[in-house]
Order: sequence, then structure tokens, then C-alpha cells
Amino acid sequence: MNFSYGVIIAVGILVAISLSLIAADPGYLEGQPEPQKTIMVDEAPPAPMPAIISLPEGSSVPGCETTDECFIPYSVSVTVGDTVTWTNDDTAAHTVTSGTLDVGPDGLFDSGLFVAGAVFEFTFDDAGEYDYLCIVHPWMLGKVIVE
Repeated sequence: MNFSYGVIIAVGILVAISLSLIAADPGYLEGQPEPQKTIMVDEAPPAPMPAIISLPEGSSVPGCETTDECFIPYSVSVTVGDTVTWTNDDTAAHTVTSGTLDVGPDGLFDSGLFVAGAVFEFTFDDAGEYDYLCIVHPWMLGKVIVE
């Protein structure tokens, strides 16, 4: 009888130890440590993606308007306060002038004549859709959408 009580006590001790290990580390049975707690930290909002529009080589010759590739991309979407950059990658001088072919310039922005390799930038402070064209090559049309 003494031997039975000794075995029962030993088994009881082993069970108690096992339960204390499980209580201390719930992942003990799975062989995995308890997952680490993640603390969220306020992060800065992502930086805006730059909006760069190319006036590609050859856009000074009619034909690019049939595929909307006089300004690449033809249409760009930005957020209020973003700056759009136009790069003259053509060999001819161009303008980037807000307005439409039917109505003409609306006076919001105008690069003036800018030569090959030059850059023009404009910051859009108000939401809306803004059409623009090249005054020198009026088939060159583009659009900026500001949200």
C-alpha cells in the first residue's frame, strides 16, 4: 500500500509541475513560445507619390493625340496640395498651359515657352479637373484630376 501512495504522490507532483508550466507559458504544449505583443506606434502618413508628366520626344509632330500620348501620362490624379512636374523630353520647345482648345487659356497656370530638358512645376491647391494643352502644338492635350 505504501508503494501505491508513493506512486500517486509522484504522479500528482508531476501533474502539478506540468500544470504550472502550462500556466506560465500557454504555448508549452505546442512547443511554441507565447506570441510577442505588438505595440502600435503612430506612423507618419506615407509620402505623396510624385506626379511627373513627360512631354515625350516626337510630341511636337501631330499624331500623338490619336493615342493620348502627347503628355505621358495623359491624365494624372493627385491630392490637394500636391505638385505636378512636367519634363520636356522632346527636342522642341513647348508650353504647359491650363485651359482647353475650344475656350483657350484659363490663366490658372502657364509654363511659358520651355525648351528641351526644362522642367515646369505647379502645386494644385483646389480639388477639380484641370485640362491643359501646349499652345505651340495645340493637339497636345492633358488632364490633372485633383481629389
